[in-house]
Amino acid sequence: MIDGDGRLVTDSAGMTEVFNEQFSAVFTAEDTTYIPPADKFFKGVEDEKLMDIEITTEVVRRKLQGLRADKSPGADNMSPRLLKEIADEIAHPAALLFNQSLKQGCVPLDWRIANVTPIFKKGSRNDATNYRPVSLTSQLSKVLESIIRDAVCG
Repeated sequence: MIDGDGRLVTDSAGMTEVFNEQFSAVFTAEDTTYIPPADKFFKGVEDEKLMDIEITTEVVRRKLQGLRADKSPGADNMSPRLLKEIADEIAHPAALLFNQSLKQGCVPLDWRIANVTPIFKKGSRNDATNYRPVSLTSQLSKVLESIIRDAVCG
């Protein structure tokens, strides 16, 4: 990997820093000086808010069984293949966890962490600009997001 000064970097820590610099450079900082309040966009009645979504064991089971086994795990290291295989056993506890998460308005810390992995596009493999970042996030978090999306958009 070639760093910003044109030097060859071969150690993993150095290559990580080269990717970090490249990926940081291509992201734009969002202007957070004014974020409109969410209630301006909520058009439903009070009892249709997100906190009133009830997640059932069967819905969780179906979502877990529908996971693609060939996808990568997130920072929590929970493989979608494993989650799919044990869907019947964990659907009920996961539903309880999901409902509690919605009720309290927070998610487990592991679900908020992503492993950013460089994926090669084309060209020289020594050039960090020839890679794109992919964020690997928790599969359980993705299941919860999918259930919420279905409830909101469904």
